[in-house]
Amino acid sequence: MTSYLELVRRLEALQTRGEWPAMLLEISNLVIAMVNDPRARGVVFGSAEMDRFCQVAGAMSAGQLSLAAPDRYNDQLAIHLVTEVYEAQGGHTLALKDVIRARPDLTHLIIVTNLHDRTLPLDSFNRDMAKPVQIVAAPALSLPDKLRWLQLQLDSLKPGLLTLFNHHYDVAAIGAAQPGVARETVYFHHCDHDMALGVFLPHALHVDCTHLSHYQCRHHLGVGRQAYWPLVAPDQGARTGHGFMAGGELLTCAHGSANKFLAPGRYGYFEVLLRRLTEVGGSHIHVGTLPAEPLAAFRSQLETAGVDPARFRHQTPVPSLWTWLRESGVDLCISSFPVQGAKGIVETMGAGIPVLIQQSTLARMHSTRDLAYPEALWWQTPDDFIRVLSEVTPAVLAEQAAASRRYYEEWHHPRELAYAVNNPRRTAPLPPMRGMPCDTLALYLR
Repeated sequence: MTSYLELVRRLEALQTRGEWPAMLLEISNLVIAMVNDPRARGVVFGSAEMDRFCQVAGAMSAGQLSLAAPDRYNDQLAIHLVTEVYEAQGGHTLALKDVIRARPDLTHLIIVTNLHDRTLPLDSFNRDMAKPVQIVAAPALSLPDKLRWLQLQLDSLKPGLLTLFNHHYDVAAIGAAQPGVARETVYFHHCDHDMALGVFLPHALHVDCTHLSHYQCRHHLGVGRQAYWPLVAPDQGARTGHGFMAGGELLTCAHGSANKFLAPGRYGYFEVLLRRLTEVGGSHIHVGTLPAEPLAAFRSQLETAGVDPARFRHQTPVPSLWTWLRESGVDLCISSFPVQGAKGIVETMGAGIPVLIQQSTLARMHSTRDLAYPEALWWQTPDDFIRVLSEVTPAVLAEQAAASRRYYEEWHHPRELAYAVNNPRRTAPLPPMRGMPCDTLALYLR
C-alpha cells in the first residue's frame, strides 16, 4: 500500500486541479483496502484527514451546483442517510429502526445511497414498524452523480436532522453531509471495528452505540463532540419455563453474519466448534448465513471425527432473532468470534439467554466481556472454552439467564435510547468498563 504522505500529496494535487470525482474514488478505494486488510482491524478506525478531503470534494460538487446552506429548515423532518439496508441480518438496519422509534414526534425519511446498485429489501423495512417510514433509493448512477443526486435531495428537503448510518467507505454520504445542509447532523458510528469515514466530521455530533467504542473514540482517537446512544431492542419479553440441559445435554447456539465468524483471529470458529462437539455433549445450532465451502469442510471434519452430523444444525437467518431464541430451547449462546456482534448480544440478553463470550487476546474491539452482563461466562483460549462448557449446570445457567435479562433491562431497554435522543445533552449514562490489556505486537504480526 502507498505511504500516507504519498496519499495526502496525491489528494492535494487532485484538489488543486479541482478533480473532486477522482478524490472520491481515491478515498473510497483506500477505505475498502483498509477494511479488507486483516492487520488494520482493531488498529485503524478513522482519519480526520480523509474526512476533510471527502468534505472538500463534496464542497466542490456543491459549488458547481450553486448550492448554499438554507436560511430555514424543516425541523419536523429527519433524514437518515444509509448505504444499504438489510433483512433478517444487519445490525445497523435494526439500530436505525430503533433510532426512528425513539423519535415518534418526527417525520422520518431514509435515503439509501446504494453505491453498489444492488437489489435491496426496501419493501420489507416497514414490516415491524408501527408507523411506516418512507424509503428512497438513489438511482443507478456513477459515484460523482450519486453525490450530486444526494446533494440536490438534501437541498430540496432542508431537514432539521440528518443522521449518517453510512458504510465505512461511503464517500457520497460523507461528501453530501456538508455543514449547514441540516440544522443538526449526527454521525452514527456503527462501523466501529474498522476504518470508517465520518468519525472525525467536525460539525457532526459523533454518536457511539457501544460504551466500548465511546471510550475508544474519546480517549484514544480524541473525538470531540461525542454522545452515547445505546444499542437497544424492542422488549419482546424474557423466556419463561425453560428447563436447562434437558436430558442432561447442553444445547448451544451462535448467531451473526458470516464475516464475524470468518474474520482472521487467533482461534477460528470452526476449529473451536469442532472441539465443542467432540469433547462436550449436546448439540449446536448456527443461526445466520455461512458460505457453502467452509460449511461443507466443517461437516466433513465432523464426519472424520465420528460426530453425529445431527448434532450440528445450520439455521438460515430468521426474521426475529429474539423470537427465535425465546422459542428455540437453547441453553447457552456463544457470542460470535473472532468478532463480536453487539446488536445480537443485546437481543440475546433481552430474551434472558445465558451468554458465553470471548475475551480476545488481541484487542477488546474484537471481542470483550464489556458488552455482556458482568457475570457472563467467558473464555480466552479453546481450553478455557471447553472447561466452561464442561462445568455448566442447570443451576448456573438459570442464574446466568436472570443476570442476562437484568442487564438488558438496566442498560439496553428502548427507554434508554429514547432518553439519550430526547434529553438536552443528547446522551445516555455509560455502563462500567473493565481495564483490559491489548497485545499490540500480536495485532501487528497476525
